[in-house]
Amino acid sequence: MSTIKHIAELTKLSVGTVSLVLNGRGDELRISKETQQRILDAAQTIGYLPNVSARRLRRFSGRNLPAIATFWPSDLAPELLGRFYVGTQRSILTHECECEITVHSFQRHDIHRIREVCEEGIYHGAIISGMTTEEQRELEAEPLNVPMVLFNRYSEIFSCTYINSYEIGRKIAELFKLRGHRRVGTIVPHYLVQAAGDQRYRGFVESCEAYGLELDERHIITASHTMEGGNQAAHKLAASEGPLPTAMFFPLGIMATAALPVFHRAGIRIPEQMEIMTYGNHDVEKYSVPSLSTVQLPVEEMAAACVRLVLQQIVAPKSKPIALLFETPFIFRESCGGFQSEG
Repeated sequence: MSTIKHIAELTKLSVGTVSLVLNGRGDELRISKETQQRILDAAQTIGYLPNVSARRLRRFSGRNLPAIATFWPSDLAPELLGRFYVGTQRSILTHECECEITVHSFQRHDIHRIREVCEEGIYHGAIISGMTTEEQRELEAEPLNVPMVLFNRYSEIFSCTYINSYEIGRKIAELFKLRGHRRVGTIVPHYLVQAAGDQRYRGFVESCEAYGLELDERHIITASHTMEGGNQAAHKLAASEGPLPTAMFFPLGIMATAALPVFHRAGIRIPEQMEIMTYGNHDVEKYSVPSLSTVQLPVEEMAAACVRLVLQQIVAPKSKPIALLFETPFIFRESCGGFQSEG
C-alpha cells in the first residue's frame, strides 16, 4: 500500500513536507508551487490514497468543520432536494450541529463516481440518497472509506433514515376500499414500475388484489416522473374506453397536480366522480385546486436526522449503525377523504 513515506522517498523531500502538501496546507506554509506539484504528481503516480481517518482527527483539532458530501441522483425529483436542504439547514442554523455540506450529483449505477469523490480525502462522511437496490448491495459489499448514512433507504449495514414504503401502498388501497371504491387506478413514474424492488408501487398493486379492488391494466399508466409526464398520462386516461376509475393513486404528487387541469377539462369532477391520493406532501399539492390529499414523506425531519447520524459516525466510526423509521401519516384535503382547513 502506498504511503506518505513512499512519496517522500520518490520526491527526495521530508515526510513532513509531503504530509503538509497532501493535507492542503502548502500555500499556508509557503511551500513553493513547484514542490507542491512534484508531490501531487508523485502521489498520483503511485496511486496514493490519503488516510481519511487520520485527516479527520487532525481537522477536528483545528478550526475547520466536518465536511459532509451529499450524493443526489440526477433523475430524482428536484423538489425533494430543496426540502432535504431545508431539513439540514434547520439543524445547522439552530446550532444543533455544525458542519459543511456539499451536493454531488451522480447518475444511476455510477458508484465509481461516489467512490472517487470520497477517496479525494476532503470529506469526513457521506449521505447518499435515491439508491437503487443494486447500488445499495454493491456498497454494502464494499463500503466507502468514510462513514456513510442512507437517506430514505433501510440498511442493516449502514446508519439510515427510512419509511415503510410497502405500507404506504397498502394503506392507500385500504383507504380506497373503506371509502367504497371498487374500480381504481394509478399514474406512476416509469422507474417505479421498472424497479423490481420498489415497495410503494408493489404494496399498492398487491393490496388492491387483497382487498378485492379492480385495478385494470388500462388504468395503470406509466409516464416520466415530471409534471409533463403526469399531464400526458391524464390525457391518456381521460381518453380511454370504458368506465374510469373512481379513485386514483399518484405515487408522485407533482404528477397529480399536472393531471388536475386535464380532468377538469374532461368534465371529471374531483372528488365527486374521482378521488385522488398522492404521496410526498409538497407545497404544490397543498395549493392546487382542488387541494390534494396525500401521504406525507417527512423529508425535512429525515434529512436533519441524517446529518446527526453521520456526525455520530464520524466521531465514533466503530459505533453500531442506527436505523430510524419515520411515520407517514395521511393528510386529508379536498381530493379525497374529506377536507380540513390548513389556514
